[in-house]
Amino acid sequence: MKIAVIGTKNMKSMIEGLIDELLEVGFIYCCTEYFDEAARIAEDIQKKKSADAILFSGPTVYNHARRRVTPVIPWAYLPHSRVAAFQTCLYGMAVYHSDLRAVSIDQFSEELLREAMAEVGIINPTIIRAKEDPEKPDFEKRLLDFHRSSYREGRVSICFTSMEHIAGPLRAEGIPCVRIYPVKEVLQEQVYNLQIRYMSLQKNRGSFAVIAINIISRCKDERDLMFQEYDEMQLKNEYREKIYRIAQRMEAAVFSGDNNLFFIVTTGGDVRNIFLKDSTYWDFGQLGKRFPDSSVRIGIGMGSSMLEAKTSAVMALNKSVGEKDGAFYLMEDGSGSRSVSRLEGFSAFGLESERRSRLAQRLHLSPATLKKLVSAIEESGGTADAARIAEYLGITPRSANRIIAKLEDEGYATVIGKSGGEKGRPKRIVKIELPLN
Repeated sequence: MKIAVIGTKNMKSMIEGLIDELLEVGFIYCCTEYFDEAARIAEDIQKKKSADAILFSGPTVYNHARRRVTPVIPWAYLPHSRVAAFQTCLYGMAVYHSDLRAVSIDQFSEELLREAMAEVGIINPTIIRAKEDPEKPDFEKRLLDFHRSSYREGRVSICFTSMEHIAGPLRAEGIPCVRIYPVKEVLQEQVYNLQIRYMSLQKNRGSFAVIAINIISRCKDERDLMFQEYDEMQLKNEYREKIYRIAQRMEAAVFSGDNNLFFIVTTGGDVRNIFLKDSTYWDFGQLGKRFPDSSVRIGIGMGSSMLEAKTSAVMALNKSVGEKDGAFYLMEDGSGSRSVSRLEGFSAFGLESERRSRLAQRLHLSPATLKKLVSAIEESGGTADAARIAEYLGITPRSANRIIAKLEDEGYATVIGKSGGEKGRPKRIVKIELPLN
C-alpha cells in the first residue's frame, strides 16, 4: 500500500523514523511550504493514481483540501492530541523557561491544551486564540501578525502554533514559539486507519451484485392459447414466489422490470455462498421446464457500485439469451474491464430431471461437480476410493472423503473393502450407486 503524505519537510522526517515499524506501507512525500497548495496536490495524486491513500499533516490542510476536492481514495489527517499538547507545554517550560500563564494559539485545540496545562500544574491560564478564517486570503500572514502582536503587546509570554510557517519567522524575530508536532502514536494510529479503510475498500470492490432473471415463454398453438396463457401465468407466479424466497434468504431487494424480468439486488458474497453454492440457479432452470415452450435466462453482474453491477447483469443476461444453450453467465466489472464466467444452465449436463437437481443439493454439490462424480463412478465401474474421486473432481483427498461420508449418510455408498497404501492407513473402497434414473 502506498500513502501520499502532504505536509512540510519536518513531516517527512517524522514519518521516516517509523518506516521500520510499518513494513507493509510505502510513503510518497509531497512536501509543500504552503497549506493552500494541498488541494491541488491531492487532486493530482488522485488523477494520476499515484497513491492508495492520502495523509495530511493536520486538520487545517485537510479541511482546506476537502472543500475543493472530493476524495476517491481514503483520506486522513494527523489530529490534535493531549500527548502532543503535554509535550509542547514541557518544551516551553524547559527551553523558554515560560510559566505558561498566558499563551497564544492558532489552529490547535484549546480544550486539549488546557488539559495538558492542568497536568503540569497550571490552572486557569490565559489562552488567546486566533480567530482567523483559513478560507480568507493571506491566512498565514494574518496568523503571524496575531502571534507577533500578542507577544509584543505583552498579552502573552509564549506562542504555540501547529503551523511550520508561523514558528520559523517568530523564532527568527526572537519571539518564544513552540511548534506543536503530532506524536508517533497518533501517526501510527492514522496510518493503521488508512490501511484498514484501504483493505476494506479492496475487499468490497466488486461485492455489489445484481441477479437478472428473465422468464421467456412462447405459445405456439393458438387453439390452446387460453390454456397456455393460464399455465404461463401459473409459471410466472411460481417464479415470483421463488424469487422472493431466495431474496429473503439473501436479505436482498427485488425489483421487477416487467412481468417477465426480475432483478435481485444483493452482495457478491451472498451470490457465491447462497445463489451459486447450493445450485439455486439450477432450480430456476428446472422450474422453467414446467412449461413446454418456456425457458429461463439468468445474468449475474458484480461491480464496485450498484450501477456497475446492474449493467454487468444486463449484459450477462443478454449473452445468456443470445447463446440459446441454456447457460447462464456471470460478469464482473473491475479495473476498467469486464470478465465473463459461464455457468452451466439447466439443460447443459443432460441432467434433465428435477430429481438430479435435488440430489446435487442433498449432497451439497454443484451440478458441475455431480456431473464429474457421475463420470468418475461410471469409469471406475461403480467403485472408487477417495484418491480416485479427488483426482476426477480436482479436489483434495480430504474433501473427497467428506463427499464419500455424505454419500454414506444418504445411503448411496457402501464400503466393500480396503486396499493397502504406500503409507498410512489402508484406503477404503466404496461402491457408489446414485438414483439417477
